[in-house]
Amino acid sequence: MADLWWLFAIIASFVFAMFIFSNQVFQLKGSLVMIYRGLGTALVLAPFAFFVPIVEDINFYYFCILQGFVIAYLDNRLFNAAKKYGAEITAIIQPISVLLIFTIWLSITPTQLAELTADTTKLTLTISALLIIAYSVIKLKKSPINKKAFKYLFPALCCVALIDVLGKELMTMGEKNVFAAIFYYSLITSFIAGLSNLIIFLKYKNNVADIFNPRHIICVAIPIIILILSMYFFKNYSLFLSTNPAYVMAIIYTYPIWILLSNNILNRFHHNQDYAKPNKSLIAMIICAVIMLILVA
Repeated sequence: MADLWWLFAIIASFVFAMFIFSNQVFQLKGSLVMIYRGLGTALVLAPFAFFVPIVEDINFYYFCILQGFVIAYLDNRLFNAAKKYGAEITAIIQPISVLLIFTIWLSITPTQLAELTADTTKLTLTISALLIIAYSVIKLKKSPINKKAFKYLFPALCCVALIDVLGKELMTMGEKNVFAAIFYYSLITSFIAGLSNLIIFLKYKNNVADIFNPRHIICVAIPIIILILSMYFFKNYSLFLSTNPAYVMAIIYTYPIWILLSNNILNRFHHNQDYAKPNKSLIAMIICAVIMLILVA
């Protein structure tokens, strides 16, 4: 099963793309989506806590709480960046974070560092694959960047890396029952992040009635909760199986390909001939780099 970490990562990438793509359709405020993603997901999971065995390591729960606050801070930072510099600017954070995740993970796992450095070919191919994926995804999104924007987003970059490295560590803590670890990780982080976003939502005097709007709940909240629960499972199980969280996140952050494909289908369905055509060369580079990463890793 460990050899299939990449398959779960690909599925997680698709699910994450559908989560992002969903709000292109729903057109709701980001903070409202995050409330559904957080508190809605926690509300659905909470009753099952009576039946799921606990993770014995108490530190697991402390780190889950910390993870929830980091996720909430990251969401807020990215929303503010999108408002200040445009939505596309946030697209550079995830691909760049993969390189930071790779470096951090090797620094805290000296055995893996020694294995990689002992095999120059493997190290070269791995780094090359990660660099190609990061470069191609950024170019695919055509994300503008300037020093001021990057300086503002640097804390978010660190947060993304921390979330994914800590996610891998949390799955390792719960390795005796990884499905219980995924469950409690999803429940706790969702609740903390959702509650934080609710506070932000109320701070800016948004209409509370929007949260309980039946149309929003049926058409938006339920699909989002299903997608995010799927995302939690496939991402965290892939992290558990993989040797380095950077490999998993490199594949997950290729999700723009799925979004481009969805937009392509949508525009063809509506007979829209004016939409921007995807860069086939960049897509081919990403696919080749992912295949190389899978084979090498």
